[in-house]
Amino acid sequence: MLHESDAKRPATRPTLPSIAWLSFAVLAVCGCASVAPPRPLEPPGPPEPPAAEARTALPAALAAEQRWLQSWFQGTPVVIEQHGDAAVNVDVPREFCFDRGRSTVKPALAAVLDKVAESLRRRPSAHLALLAAPDDGAGTTPLALQRAVQVNRHLRNRGVPSARLGEPAATGSAAVQLRIAFAAP
Repeated sequence: MLHESDAKRPATRPTLPSIAWLSFAVLAVCGCASVAPPRPLEPPGPPEPPAAEARTALPAALAAEQRWLQSWFQGTPVVIEQHGDAAVNVDVPREFCFDRGRSTVKPALAAVLDKVAESLRRRPSAHLALLAAPDDGAGTTPLALQRAVQVNRHLRNRGVPSARLGEPAATGSAAVQLRIAFAAP
């Protein structure tokens, strides 16, 4: 039954925004009501033998760690490369590592060592197979060894156990050289 007040009220037309909201609400409700057909279950394949898992896991871990380290030092002179099947080399040019005639680690090298330490902590199967530092290019092995010992000390201070660090060594290269090696899981 119509009231007299209803007959006198002008008819209102729905506005575009109200139609849009109504359409959205209808689509949302319809979307929630649809159910995807169940997928048939497939029987699991035979498990890989443990040796095959180790062969596939090691390169994947190596590649992941290389990418992670490269992401931190992209656009810098730090060189990060895969070495063989189970290692990543990290080379930091000498001028960013130590002042001439000194063995104190510069902040740029400290930043690299901090990420290498983090990498070693993240990967329990990893160890530093090579830890070598250069001299100033004059063939002074004692200075190079002092520098390598400082690199070793920095990594230990960042929580890397001594057992996972290589013996400090001198290198004829013009860079601090680190090799992170990965043992099969």
